[in-house]
Amino acid sequence: MKRIVNLPPWQSVGLFAAIVFGIYLVIAVTFQARGGSQSSLSGVAGIAAWAVLAVAFVAYLNAWRRRPNAAERLVTRYLTENRVVVDWLGRPVKVELPERIGRGASNDAIQMPVTARASGPLGSGEAHLTLARVSGAWEVLHAELDRNGRVVSLSADK
Repeated sequence: MKRIVNLPPWQSVGLFAAIVFGIYLVIAVTFQARGGSQSSLSGVAGIAAWAVLAVAFVAYLNAWRRRPNAAERLVTRYLTENRVVVDWLGRPVKVELPERIGRGASNDAIQMPVTARASGPLGSGEAHLTLARVSGAWEVLHAELDRNGRVVSLSADK
């Protein structure tokens, strides 16, 4: 069930639409076999179409609300493009953030410690970064990767 919930919006809407119109097909065949009216069948089709549109709206709204913010994009980009991380974990590097970061941090001159899991074909590790917000933009002050107890510093020049 968790896998279905985490589908991209276009896939979840498509899956829902397929289910709804599969049910509509059964209803249409049943109506035709029993001599039901076309107006009631078209009413069911309209309800099905509106249901699919409502689910599409909710799915895309939810995806828009869960999009990564600037701090999360910085952490993901920093770890996926860092050559030390790529050397240790292989390419492609997948970054998982355990929680949302940078929310409500609208003031400048703040520092925030961030821990992220990074994994690749050669293994996985935990990245510890210190982010700072300066002049409205996030930047990485310090970063290190911990893989199986071995800690390596990630240089700022990538």
